[in-house]
Amino acid sequence: WGSGAIDFAGSGPVHMMGGVTALMAGIVLGPRLGRFYDENGAPLDTPVDIPGHSTPLAILGTFALWFGWYGFNPGSTFGVSSKDAGEVAALVAVNTTLAACSGALSAMFTSTWMDYRSTGLHTYDVAYTMNGLLTGLVAITAGCAAVETWAAVVIGIVAGWVYLAASKLLIKLRIDDAVDAIPVHLFGGAWGLIAAGLFSTPDLMEKAYGQSDHVGWFYEFGRGSGNFTLLGIQLIGILFITGWTVALMYPFFLVLNYFGSLRVDPLEEEAGMDISRHRGSGYNFDQSAHEDVSVKSLKEKRASIKDKKSDPEQEAIKEVEP
Repeated sequence: WGSGAIDFAGSGPVHMMGGVTALMAGIVLGPRLGRFYDENGAPLDTPVDIPGHSTPLAILGTFALWFGWYGFNPGSTFGVSSKDAGEVAALVAVNTTLAACSGALSAMFTSTWMDYRSTGLHTYDVAYTMNGLLTGLVAITAGCAAVETWAAVVIGIVAGWVYLAASKLLIKLRIDDAVDAIPVHLFGGAWGLIAAGLFSTPDLMEKAYGQSDHVGWFYEFGRGSGNFTLLGIQLIGILFITGWTVALMYPFFLVLNYFGSLRVDPLEEEAGMDISRHRGSGYNFDQSAHEDVSVKSLKEKRASIKDKKSDPEQEAIKEVEP
């Protein structure tokens, strides 16, 4: 069709592919114990929230990702030796900042408004704010070199709404995503590809890509054509990435699950993988208070396994005794 897809730094092949992979893993792995079903396997009327153990560490990680994005997006210019390349890198950095900020504010204030309508209280959800910020970053990654600064703000605002809607959808479908990687990367990446097909301008495409035969759909209307080529190619890219990743990763996780290599034992999960798999508690508090029933049961189970393995001669004797 005389045009390739517009994806400057990887909203599709990096983020969306990772999001589809996370979705396949979540479907095959299933939810965490007690998240959507009780101990008998019956669906819960209200899903149980399982919050992270440290919001400050999550915030620190979010800012680390945001900082790294300035290498990820402007770095995809691959050089600043010429005037045009320097201007492209500068625009990319500005657009990255604006989309992140608007995504965070959009998710935070929209969730505040939703909470107020349901409870009558004003609350400000830090987790929604952080993930809205990340979704804004994911969404701008495709069109960061080809959209104006005002469009970066719009892309970030919509990204915040996309994240909230996708997060609620996963809960409704009973797909457990502990850190909301699927809403951020899959849905944020898809919106980023669509946004690049809507907002890419002729001048910026000439500067970044050296051609402007097919530009963002809104700008095609300005030319009086309504040419759907670029936006259509962006949509085809979304379908191809989704299909390719599902075809590759769904069988991969099914095989892992079949051989018991995907999910830990329920007792290990209940005790906590910091203790069951990483040889120590990840929490700095009185260990005696953490010695609950599941931890004690796990220790007893592993002690019995160790005893059997440490005395193979006795086991052999037992096997030959009448």
